[in-house]
Amino acid sequence: MLRVLIIAGLLVGAGSGCSGTDKPVNSAKQDKAQRKKEALALLKDAQASAKAGEVDAADSSYAQAFDKLNDIDILEEHVNFLIRVGKGARARDVAKPYYEENSGEIKALELYAEATLAAGYGQEALKIAEQIIALGTDEASGVEKKGRAQLLLGKPDEGIELLRKATLLDENNAGYHVSLGLALFDARKINEAALEFRAAVKHAPNDSKSLAYLGMALREQDETKEAEEILQQALEADGNNGQAYFELGLLYNRQGKQADAEQSLSKAVQKAPNNSRFWYAYGEIYRLQQRNDEAINAYRKAIEIDPPYSKAITKLGIVLAEKKDWDEAERILFIGVKKESKNPANYLALGDLYVARKKAKEAVSYYEEYLKLAPKSDKERGRVQDVLPGLRRRR
Repeated sequence: MLRVLIIAGLLVGAGSGCSGTDKPVNSAKQDKAQRKKEALALLKDAQASAKAGEVDAADSSYAQAFDKLNDIDILEEHVNFLIRVGKGARARDVAKPYYEENSGEIKALELYAEATLAAGYGQEALKIAEQIIALGTDEASGVEKKGRAQLLLGKPDEGIELLRKATLLDENNAGYHVSLGLALFDARKINEAALEFRAAVKHAPNDSKSLAYLGMALREQDETKEAEEILQQALEADGNNGQAYFELGLLYNRQGKQADAEQSLSKAVQKAPNNSRFWYAYGEIYRLQQRNDEAINAYRKAIEIDPPYSKAITKLGIVLAEKKDWDEAERILFIGVKKESKNPANYLALGDLYVARKKAKEAVSYYEEYLKLAPKSDKERGRVQDVLPGLRRRR
């Protein structure tokens, strides 16, 4: 970058015996102003790319903007963008250097905690949450993050208790009500979850995320008309909210409106291309319409993303088997068994595959494993028990 030089002396009378010098004045102020101008231009580029769904371009521009200005607000926007598009691991990598340099600052701790939670590092997030609490400047923030960390660590009761405490410490924080609502929803306490999402919307009426989750809960309560209205409000507040499109797609699917469901889920994967669950649901819509090639493409997307959506592995194997692509179906289902050795669905699918291939010995082995793992209420148990005697005689 060319620096501006200010001439601080004048050459006085030639031959006068007084020597003038060209003395550069410190141009740090001008340089800082130029860097800020460039950073803001890059930030504007990042925001435009984010709005257009160009994730890699937005990521790059955000990083360059922060390098120019080293402004925590730019870093926070960058990290939040990465979390929103499902790139938690990348968000953690972006937030980590600032955290390591400023580990005594509340904003650095909170930002890194959010990124770490998004990346799924429960134990690390728990440690950072404890650091936030120890600072004593924002107990509610630390308690809320500690609660979410406990959920990641497979401790739902502890997590919900902590999240309740966070909402009591700061009852006006919509985000805390959303966190508690999601924990309750996952625990299948739908009515309680809906109340928390309503509280979130009360405190943040135009927050698209809160509205999307309220729509989700209302759908599960069979309040379909209100659910659709709320989800449309979420999209009016933020047309890039992939979660709102996803929940709307599931609502339309439940109503039997498969064309509308397909359109909404198509939007969901466009707006949040790194969410493996969205791709799985998109594949399901195609499978229901017997559009197997398109279903296979969507399922493959769902298992290529980190973390993959495990149900997509089973469904991909099943659809490949239906197309008689036996070897590829077998390979995919073996991956499923390796990833989730206690999931009966993969053993059932392998048993079905070997029946179709007339390999009775292998079919018996996987069906028996399925029966060991499947709950008594599984609707496929009867079918498997009926065919097993004949298969045993043929092996």
